[in-house]
Amino acid sequence: MDAALKAVEGLPADQGQLLGVVPLEGTDTALVIVAHTVRLGREPQDPVVHEGLTVDAVSRSALVDGRKIPLTYQEFELLAHLTASPGRVHSRGQLLRAVWGYTEAGSVRTVDVHVHRLRNKLGPYRDRIVTVRRLGYMYTRR
Repeated sequence: MDAALKAVEGLPADQGQLLGVVPLEGTDTALVIVAHTVRLGREPQDPVVHEGLTVDAVSRSALVDGRKIPLTYQEFELLAHLTASPGRVHSRGQLLRAVWGYTEAGSVRTVDVHVHRLRNKLGPYRDRIVTVRRLGYMYTRR
């Protein structure tokens, strides 16, 4: 890696590409121009398959017993988030931040309504989204 790039404060040593160095007139200082790549979002993952329920993040689809179920954007995000870590309890606040992107307190009722709608669409697998009293929701493979 180029020595000038290593000297750029705050840039991880294994990331970035030096585009140029511009000397600042009348000083011993230079402006270093760096392209820094940032990975946005999650890496594509293999589909989550639990018996008759399949959640595919790449195609953004969910299948129940081989049939595609129509999900809204938020319903799919909620299902994908819950199925990514079976057995983990997610508080309503955590789900608001992860699925809806709320950084401030939003209406936790939003989560309850979406879980209700999602359960209806999951049909025989509705009981896999478990309400953990006073805590939130959890996905289980049972």
